Amino acid sequence: MTVLIIEDEERAYKNLKHILLEIDPSINIVSWLQSVEQSIEWFNSNTSPDLIFLDIHLSDDLSFKIFESVQVSCPIIFTTAFDEFAIKAFELNSIDYVLKPITQKNIETSLAKFNTRIKSNSNPYDKLIEDLKNISNTPNYKERFLVNKGDELVIILTTDISYFYKDNDTYIVLENGNRYPIKFTLEQLIELLNPVKFYRINRQIIVSINAISKITLWFKGKLKLQLTPKFNDDVFVSREKSAHFKSWMDR
Repeated sequence: MTVLIIEDEERAYKNLKHILLEIDPSINIVSWLQSVEQSIEWFNSNTSPDLIFLDIHLSDDLSFKIFESVQVSCPIIFTTAFDEFAIKAFELNSIDYVLKPITQKNIETSLAKFNTRIKSNSNPYDKLIEDLKNISNTPNYKERFLVNKGDELVIILTTDISYFYKDNDTYIVLENGNRYPIKFTLEQLIELLNPVKFYRINRQIIVSINAISKITLWFKGKLKLQLTPKFNDDVFVSREKSAHFKSWMDR
């Protein structure tokens, strides 16, 4: 069986690849793609695989944008951290999904569904992709977080957040400088946040566009960011990521 993995997080890709080969060492992973643009180019020059594992959020946009440019007729298993109502929509439309973090049991269940569908010779994917596009018109991004403040629970609106950062634990930093620990990884957060408003600068920080007060051209093609409130260390966008970051800022 040939499998295509479209996933922008290297750790998630390696985990999925390891699980698939543990289940069936004969699986041929034909490629690993990380963006909408890269995926469109791949489909335009390659034959479709037997199965696609597709992340909802990619490095440059949401993955359903792929289907606006190319025809994809093979089965798709979505890997996502979308909230419950979106997951239910996929389920009702018979699009399988795996909720992150991915486990071997999840993948075994999904592959069993895939094998059943192949044996029945059903091919409902054109309609399902169209349904996915319709769902994507009203994406449901996280609007608030419930955090602990002493013996109180505090509701924080996403619009009040300047950035998230990881330092052993993950923290929310508000516009007023207050910070709170939360039980999310940055990988989970980037799936839940609106990609128009939030960007993962590096492995340590996800930043709101409203928190960027200054951008400085730096050595070797890097960009140096000044955040409000000030972060406790220098914040850089790598040379490899700078073009995409500038495109995000300029949309």
